Amino acid sequence: MRPVHVIIPTHTTRHLRLTLLGIACQSTMPASVTVTCDNDEDEIRDHLAEVAAEFGFPITLVRREHQGRERLAQVRNNAIRALTGRLPGDQAGKPILTKEQVDRDPQLLFLDGDCFLEKDAVAKHARLAEEAELVIPFRVNTTKDQMANFDEAKAQRGEMPLQITDQQRRLLEKRHRRYARQQRLKHLPVIGPLIVKPHKPKLLGGHHSVRLATYIAVNGHDEEYHTWGTEDDDFCRRVYETGAESVIAIRDIDCLH
Repeated sequence: MRPVHVIIPTHTTRHLRLTLLGIACQSTMPASVTVTCDNDEDEIRDHLAEVAAEFGFPITLVRREHQGRERLAQVRNNAIRALTGRLPGDQAGKPILTKEQVDRDPQLLFLDGDCFLEKDAVAKHARLAEEAELVIPFRVNTTKDQMANFDEAKAQRGEMPLQITDQQRRLLEKRHRRYARQQRLKHLPVIGPLIVKPHKPKLLGGHHSVRLATYIAVNGHDEEYHTWGTEDDDFCRRVYETGAESVIAIRDIDCLH
């Protein structure tokens, strides 16, 4: 299976430990974990040092000085620059990946710093990455009551730390069917591109994976976008324009938000 490198954009420590707990409990550990930040606050650096010691795996931190507005697209790109040794100026250092690792075209798994992955998520991304360049899962938006009952002991045993409701499962299934239908229609000769928008099936920026070569081929995210939302559609459209294919995994990979 392809190596998987996890990229976690964040600007706060609020849920970051739980996100990294999910990584620590994976049945297949990622090849690397990079946390990339929209600020250079020492609080995040110190927090990550504590979490890395607690969970026992290395975490690379990439930081940029906050410039008065969110630059999520740039923050994501900075993580890939760190992986490949392309960070500018005094941030430049030894690449996380060797040339041989880059040549293997690993999978980049993007996960927001307020999301928790089921224990087999990394392994599933690696397996599905053999079928297509882009893996499209989704996430469950948890309630306050669910989070109040978040059970870390269960997570550490490889179990889901809270109960996903039947209604939440139905919503995932409904979205999965809709995306799969878009995928089928998109490949119809002549009429497919006319009835399916060019960025669909769309990815969720907070949880998806894509091959490194594909990310580089489209020059990553467009850094003219600020905050979050529309940059995902733009990125997905450009990925599809390269001829890349996607695999729909909405009901197959559990992610708590």
